[in-house]
Amino acid sequence: MKRPPYLGFGLRLRKEYLEPVLRLHPDVDWFEIISENYLGEQDETLRLLLQVRESYPIVMHGISLAIGSPWPLDPVYLAQLKRLIEQLQPIWVSDHLCWSGADDLQGRMLPLPYSQDSLEHIVPRIQQVQKYLGRQLLLENVPMEWGERSPEIPEAEFLHDVAEQSDSLILLDIANLHASSVNQGFDPLKYLWKLPQQRVQQIHLSGAVILCGAEQRENAYNNDPVWSLYASTLQRFGRTSTMIERSDTIATLDEMADEVRKARCHVNQVFSGAG
Repeated sequence: MKRPPYLGFGLRLRKEYLEPVLRLHPDVDWFEIISENYLGEQDETLRLLLQVRESYPIVMHGISLAIGSPWPLDPVYLAQLKRLIEQLQPIWVSDHLCWSGADDLQGRMLPLPYSQDSLEHIVPRIQQVQKYLGRQLLLENVPMEWGERSPEIPEAEFLHDVAEQSDSLILLDIANLHASSVNQGFDPLKYLWKLPQQRVQQIHLSGAVILCGAEQRENAYNNDPVWSLYASTLQRFGRTSTMIERSDTIATLDEMADEVRKARCHVNQVFSGAG
């Protein structure tokens, strides 16, 4: 399958942003939606989303595929997902490399046991989904917690093998990678070099207030480990479509668009060699 294009810098398109985006046309390159928020929608919300799609590229990010779970894939969910893809025509579709949904763990996205058995289980499931949707999947790394057993296969090698064997792509969450490296005691830079360069398609970036220019000199975001790791990621993979996230759930669209502006500044500094 053909690799999707580089999109630039995007934001999560929350439902409350739909009307402001159409009214204000913010300087954002693209938007990411949570797929489940729009499954089955046939009303005003979907109409607004389709209007946004006329002006901006949109990608879909899921939280319910549970690609690593032991039970069969949910045909109802897949049918709804395919219908939304047909309506929206997103640039790409992603979910998480995890298992979830068991009894009291419902809704939690848990890291897989990184083993040969898991690899043999998950690769055909990814291929099944990709064939049904007619799309390559991007799969996101989830954080490993402190105290979890050391995996049979190192996480980076597991992601590499999953992507290569299933012909899927990688959504690299920098904060999750940083958390896993701290909790498991591995070198995140070595991790980056084990991933297949042509398969890292998107980045999720969060974990710091973004500063640039004079702001950077006063309170440099370079000291934030997530942003430092992001710079190393760009040096490894080149310019990669990046979605800016913030834990501040009450951030306005203007505030988030300003985060995109500052992220562009930061990346330009990375590639220009500026300190």
